[in-house]
Amino acid sequence: MKYRVLLNTDTQLFTVVDTHNSSSYANGKTIEEAVSKLKLTA
Repeated sequence: MKYRVLLNTDTQLFTVVDTHNSSSYANGKTIEEAVSKLKLTA
């Protein structure tokens, strides 16, 4: 799975977005947490 990683500096949350489906994304306090949540939705 390929994904983009974004950091919201106001909330300090990472967002990972599936590069093949931009409507598929997940948030987490760490990149690893966000990626694992994204994999559960995929």
